[in-house]
Amino acid sequence: MQLTHLSDARAYLVRTFQGRDWPKRHWSAGKTFAHCAQTIECAMDGYPSLKPAWVRATLGRLVIGKFLRQGQMRHGLSAPVPGAPEIPESTGTAEGLDRLMAAIDRFQAHTGPLQPHLLFGQMSRDDYDRYFAMHIADHLREFDLPAG
Repeated sequence: MQLTHLSDARAYLVRTFQGRDWPKRHWSAGKTFAHCAQTIECAMDGYPSLKPAWVRATLGRLVIGKFLRQGQMRHGLSAPVPGAPEIPESTGTAEGLDRLMAAIDRFQAHTGPLQPHLLFGQMSRDDYDRYFAMHIADHLREFDLPAG
């Protein structure tokens, strides 16, 4: 699945998940959605922990550049946001989806500065938007879903 922007991701999520329960895969659907929301929230509020500046300026820039050129990404789907509060496995689908919708809406309305990504460093609004859509799409590959 390929999602290009957060607006695409939002529309797909509402169409696919709103009012439905999904079986547990690696993480519950609710925990997955809450995790995706948490990463978006961190772009506005700051990540609890950052990789060293030299990593963000070198390896991080190379990795995000590759993801953005490809239009998709692969990452460890069981990796939490380092230093962020743990998301309970019991997070319900509706609760997680509501948090993710609120995070997307908040990001799209946000006019202030964005915080550096924990690995990729400072990113533009458009790059963050595209990255978040790819991040969501990567997590959705764990579910047997209809095409976006």
